[in-house]
Amino acid sequence: YEHWLWAQFNAPTMLHTSYLDWQRQRADKFRADADMSYEAIWQQWLGGSDALRARMSFALSQILVISNIAPDMPAYALSSYMDLLNRHAFGNYRDLLEAVTLHPAMGHFLNLQGSEKANAATGAHPNENYAREFLQLFTVGLVQLAPDGSVKTDAAGQPLPSYDETIVQGHARAFTGWTFALASSFHNADESEQANWTLPMRPWPEFHSSGELKLLGGKTVTASTPEADLKAGIDAAFQHPNVGPFIGRLLIMRLVTSNPSAAYVDRVAAAFNNNGAGVRGDLRAVVRAILLDTEARNLALRNTPGGGKLREPVLRLATTLRALGATTPGGRNSIHELDSTDSSVGQSPLLAPTVFNFFSPGYKPTGAIATAGLVAPELQIATEASVAAGLNFMRRVLTGGGIGGGDGRVTISLDALQALAGTPAALVDRIDVLWCCGQMSASTRQRLQGLIGAIAASRPRDRVLAALTLTMLSPDHLVQG
Repeated sequence: YEHWLWAQFNAPTMLHTSYLDWQRQRADKFRADADMSYEAIWQQWLGGSDALRARMSFALSQILVISNIAPDMPAYALSSYMDLLNRHAFGNYRDLLEAVTLHPAMGHFLNLQGSEKANAATGAHPNENYAREFLQLFTVGLVQLAPDGSVKTDAAGQPLPSYDETIVQGHARAFTGWTFALASSFHNADESEQANWTLPMRPWPEFHSSGELKLLGGKTVTASTPEADLKAGIDAAFQHPNVGPFIGRLLIMRLVTSNPSAAYVDRVAAAFNNNGAGVRGDLRAVVRAILLDTEARNLALRNTPGGGKLREPVLRLATTLRALGATTPGGRNSIHELDSTDSSVGQSPLLAPTVFNFFSPGYKPTGAIATAGLVAPELQIATEASVAAGLNFMRRVLTGGGIGGGDGRVTISLDALQALAGTPAALVDRIDVLWCCGQMSASTRQRLQGLIGAIAASRPRDRVLAALTLTMLSPDHLVQG
């Protein structure tokens, strides 16, 4: 495991913006479009050697959310943001927070770009949108946490809040005075300039707040420069004791299990707080702690209440494409919007409906899961319509031999599986490894072998298609253990 982690931490990664550059040149287009940004993600997912970085950057994109839904953003804004997440995926969370705060895509999405000091004459005031989500979603959450993620309460048993409105206002004021790097004035920027979406925002001191700033953790500073106050605001949040358990738990949920134990959260938070060399926020140490923890490695826990997590629709698609040797002969793909719940899988990178991601980490579907006090976030986007549409979509990918069209078509091959179809047990063994991580239950194995055996051996392709369709419906595949 350690060698694999070392290789993944040091694997090269593609630049999404370089993919845009190439696509523009190839297509002789003046501007890149958002579809190219979606393609860049799938190029990394399907062809990259940095699978763990891809998973980590996708997980971070669901915590530090930007989206191409209201408002729309240029392709270079989206792709340079993904480059940022790839670059910092195994770096320090403090550095990631500053890079995210100053990225123009985030500035545009959560209104930090152009936020200015209060002006009684014009009615202007600092925009609180980014400061609020920075605190609530990116760093500490709404309530105070113990190191194991449990909620701290007062004498009456009520949760203790992490901050109040004055702290939101203090951080909003600390973050004022930033706009596009190439803006000719604070309020007028040529948003069509590509560099405005790839370079960090720059400060305009005359639009920065003055006076006293009340920040998280009881810290009060006197406003000075935009750079110093932004640093103070980020540092105040980064040093808060909530960050380790809050962010650690979210990353566990995205990578391993929806319902980690308090002890698991505590161990990961400890790695966040100190990587063993006195460094706080080292994401390499956090990822290692998450993936090597006994709760991640003990397969017996998969079948206990709360074990595992539902695989997200786009990750199920990626698993299938990679398992079937997906190739993009032209060096590109045409996998674009996948968020339709009627005709696709119901989820698409960079198209989360809100800053709260595709689903809430606290979502509890009514019934046995809620009764047991568990959460299942991914089930929030699993409706009757989306489940049926998703399966139909996957079936079309299998029967059609790929996804997309033209020189961007992604092709798959069933040949390797068809070669095993004459021996049902061998075919099931291979499907178990590729789609169920070697954890297929005896009952599912028996049903699959019976299904395969009921189809004439002279029809190997039909055997494979039937087996894969049933596998994609099974808990053994749908639940990541």
